[in-house]
Amino acid sequence: MQLKSIAIAFLATTMHAAVLAQYGSPESLKAEVNQGDDLVFAKQAVPFTETADLSNAVFSPSLKSGDKSPALVVLHTCGGISQHIRMWAGAAVERGYTVLTVDAMRGLKSDCGSPSKLSNGQLVKDALDAVAHLASLPSVDNQRISVIGFSKGAMIASWLASSSVANAVRPQTPPVAASISAYAFCALAPNRGRPQGISIVQPDTDRPLLVLMGGKDNETPPTSCLELLPKLQATGKPVQWHLYPDATHSWDSADKDGYSKIDFKGNRVTYAYDPVVTEDSRKRVFDFLANPRK
Repeated sequence: MQLKSIAIAFLATTMHAAVLAQYGSPESLKAEVNQGDDLVFAKQAVPFTETADLSNAVFSPSLKSGDKSPALVVLHTCGGISQHIRMWAGAAVERGYTVLTVDAMRGLKSDCGSPSKLSNGQLVKDALDAVAHLASLPSVDNQRISVIGFSKGAMIASWLASSSVANAVRPQTPPVAASISAYAFCALAPNRGRPQGISIVQPDTDRPLLVLMGGKDNETPPTSCLELLPKLQATGKPVQWHLYPDATHSWDSADKDGYSKIDFKGNRVTYAYDPVVTEDSRKRVFDFLANPRK
């Protein structure tokens, strides 16, 4: 009887530990991947135009025969591809990058609710598939493939700054050269849906990571990043960050200027396009990509 009680207590403790295991770890993201639900990317890179279809498209800069370019994977928000993705893609191509604009929506118009329909693990896999696809192109330098994401896409980019996440979700993917997060969390405190909290920027981050934040962003407040990033940097992790004190969420989205909604936490949020912050963030991004380990 005593052995049975011990066994029951051990099982209960083990189950409790499993429930409270940190969400966002490599193992938890790997468990969310739906094998076979893969995106299909354009097989060939084409010149960028202002009217081009951006859905899983690949755009190439002007290259001399035999030259290889750096590359950039662009990850959209929970609302899918919108105007600012076109702006960033065009800016990257203009600067000599081959660009892949991921469309992970799978027919959804939005995936901004909680719980979301698209798992974070699957979105991480999508981004790694995009990296591998770019690496297969003969015109791309497979040692210089970076990732930039916005809001939910920025969370994915942050996860990709950890080689352990990449190796768990998609083994043998070429290493991400650098990751950029624009207006996203670095971690989430425990809540009813995730009593163990969410770890986004990983403690073993080993790829260069740049985090851009808005001080007036009440949809993804910068607090978690401002608490975590200095600690990681103090231990030698390759993280950099910049806070725009007066910027809101989606500061780079001219088409969303003045847009207001109730977010997944029940808060009223309003976006304000800021052309000055947008231009500065564009400069910081490409300066970082040119020398991510500075």
